[in-house]
Amino acid sequence: MNKNSYRDFFLRTIKIRPWLTLFSIFLNIYIFCYAAVNISCLRWILNSLQENIRGQGILSVIWPCFLIMAVNGVLRCLCIKGSAYTDVLRSYYYQDSLRLQFFKGLLKNDYIKEKAVNSGKVFERLDDDVPAATFPVELLTEVTGYVVYTLAAIGSLLLVNWKITLFIFLPLSLCLFLIKKLSGKIGESRKKNRAMHDFASDTLSDITTAVLSIKTMGGKKSVLRRYDSVLEQRTKTQVKDTLFQSGVNAAVDIASVICVAAMMAGVAGLMRAGRFPLGDFSIFICYLDTLNDCILRIIELYTETKKAEVSWQRIRESAGDKNTAVLGQTGNLILAGAQKSNLTPKETADLPPAFSARPAEPFRQLDVKALSCIYEDGRGIRDVDFTLRAGEILVLTGPVASGKSSVLHALLGIVPGTFEELLWNGEKTEEPFSLFQLPNAAVCLQNSHLLNATIRENLTLGRDFSDESCLEALNDCCIAEEVMHMPDGLGTLAGENGIMLSGGQKQRILLARMLLTHPRLYLLDDATSALDGKTERKILKTLRERIRRDNGAAVIVSDSDNVKAMADRILSIGGNAS
Repeated sequence: MNKNSYRDFFLRTIKIRPWLTLFSIFLNIYIFCYAAVNISCLRWILNSLQENIRGQGILSVIWPCFLIMAVNGVLRCLCIKGSAYTDVLRSYYYQDSLRLQFFKGLLKNDYIKEKAVNSGKVFERLDDDVPAATFPVELLTEVTGYVVYTLAAIGSLLLVNWKITLFIFLPLSLCLFLIKKLSGKIGESRKKNRAMHDFASDTLSDITTAVLSIKTMGGKKSVLRRYDSVLEQRTKTQVKDTLFQSGVNAAVDIASVICVAAMMAGVAGLMRAGRFPLGDFSIFICYLDTLNDCILRIIELYTETKKAEVSWQRIRESAGDKNTAVLGQTGNLILAGAQKSNLTPKETADLPPAFSARPAEPFRQLDVKALSCIYEDGRGIRDVDFTLRAGEILVLTGPVASGKSSVLHALLGIVPGTFEELLWNGEKTEEPFSLFQLPNAAVCLQNSHLLNATIRENLTLGRDFSDESCLEALNDCCIAEEVMHMPDGLGTLAGENGIMLSGGQKQRILLARMLLTHPRLYLLDDATSALDGKTERKILKTLRERIRRDNGAAVIVSDSDNVKAMADRILSIGGNAS
């Protein structure tokens, strides 16, 4: 079986909580089969009334039926309540497991820069496509209950009169055949709808990002006309998708009417001849509506599965093919209500380690030979060589767009890069990107982001660091006093991407997050560009002292004179090390 197929994902998702699925199926079977019990009781009552038309001893014959129907109703109410609870749990486990595994796969991607740039689209797929991809799994138990009930109904109808039963099934069978033939169009309609939705969202994101330029350059009317045109196209696509689904449902309803007409035509003569009791007629009327609902549910499951395949394909594109096999597997989810607040972790919380332990082997030397990173348009870097020894600071300089940042990005695996040779302490490694992660290396990139969380949470990222360690790192970055004078200190919210902070404050907090981990290798990309000269020199001095004390090293991308002044060596991209 193809592990990247939606069918395999469907089966993996069911296995997340198989006992919960089985329990839900049992509840749904009873919820729908409850009607079969009532219909059988109704048939018995009507046939008994017809046979004992004068009412002689009729009450003693039919009263058990009323008792059975009352008990049946109470049990059904309990099953509905239980089913509602299990459905909420299943939805939570299925959707959150997929989101959790999606994030794990995203963080494992070697080349994550494109995903970071399109973070809005990734979020949209998590928000819209995850529920769509798991919905058929959630719907399965309800459809199973309908199918079991329908099989019981078919058996009852065949026992009453098999000829009329066949008359009923011919139009409905034709409906199912047509739906099967239209399956390709269902998926295509959904794909166009989602693609147009993405295009409209991207257009709105572009307009929002460039709103200041649009306003100052007088482009308001033309931009609004363009967005209005996009929304009109999106509306047309949505209408077509909705009309298609409505047409399918209408076809089933028409088939149901034809079934009623066929049954009436067949039953009329039999009832006149006294060969078709009133109770038998009632059971056909009751079950006919059930058969119609069952067909609608099966069609809904089928069409939603086709739509889910489109959503699944979009999730795969974002997660990456090599991570697809784990999507849908269970994860360590936080139970609803387990934590009242995400601002203050409980003492029993299972937090990641703070990387307080040093690597077993101290850092001695990093050798990079023939590092290249070429983009699709032909730009990039070629054959960059350098050696970095313990205690050294290497500064990468060069003109704008010369590829300075690409050196760090390629080392980190953010963009695709190739090496002729990469040695850590004189030894090759089969997974070079894993070298440049904690506890070996810490990074502060030019486009690093702050979470919409507290300063403490932005520093620790969920790891078990004390407030004293946080304040020490903030002090090394010349911002501890400012933070402590804020209304909530370390508990002050930074806002979305640090909007509540100034550019300099944001950059210093990002530097403090890097210093907090005490790595062997520091990687910085224009990390001091928003700082004044005096603050920059203080932080660089602290970094130099820490490197000497810990016998570490640093690679810094910068054209700042202060940074160049503290460098042991300078590598000009396109030039040579000096």
